[in-house]
Amino acid sequence: MIPLGMIGNLHGSIGIKNARLNPYILMKGITLAKILEKTLGHHVLTTKESCFYLRITKPTFFKYVREGRIKATKAGKGWKVLKSELDRFLRGDQ
Repeated sequence: MIPLGMIGNLHGSIGIKNARLNPYILMKGITLAKILEKTLGHHVLTTKESCFYLRITKPTFFKYVREGRIKATKAGKGWKVLKSELDRFLRGDQ
């Protein structure tokens, strides 16, 4: 998961209040991709995090889940998937 405290601190440190963060560039030199890369390991990802990691849209993600190309689990209102499953998908392993 993304360390929300870190994002909050970055948000506060640049002096922007009540503004929306760009999800890709949090601060000069610090991107969401870098944070995800350092914190994910073999964690469970949400749909949004999975789409960002794979750089695909939500409809494409859901298509791959429906086709069985990505193994995901419905949890509450959303879908959860292991990062290791996404890595398997990217490698092209069956």
